[in-house]
Amino acid sequence: MRRIVLDASALLTWFASDNSGKELRAEYEEGLLGVVSPHGLIADVLAELAIARSWPADRLVRVAAELDRLGFEFREPRLEELAAWFGRGLDPKHASYAALASTLDLPLITADPELLRRAPSVARSITDG
Repeated sequence: MRRIVLDASALLTWFASDNSGKELRAEYEEGLLGVVSPHGLIADVLAELAIARSWPADRLVRVAAELDRLGFEFREPRLEELAAWFGRGLDPKHASYAALASTLDLPLITADPELLRRAPSVARSITDG
C-alpha cells in the first residue's frame, strides 16, 4: 500500500466539482492508499469551509462527523523537523504538513501553490499524487 501525507487543500479536492482529486480518492477508497496527516487536518478543513466558503454551523458539524469516519492515521511530526520548516519560513499550518512528510519520508500531497513552491523537497501536486 502506498502512503502519503495529505493536507487540507488536497482533501478538499476529493469533493470538488472539478474532480481534481478523484483519482487519489478512488485509490484511497479501494484500499490502495494510506493517508497520514497531522491532527490539525480536520480543523484546517472545517476552517476553510467556514471562513472561505461561509458554510453554516450545522453543515460543518455534519462534515466533521464524516471526516472523523475517513479512518486517516493522525500523527505529529518530530519537533526538530517542525523547527527546521519554521526556519525555512513556513507558517505553522504549512510547516506541520511538511514536517510530517519529512519525518516519515513520505510525499506531501497538496493543492496549495504556496506549499508546492516553498516545500519542493516534500510537496507534490494533487494532480501528480
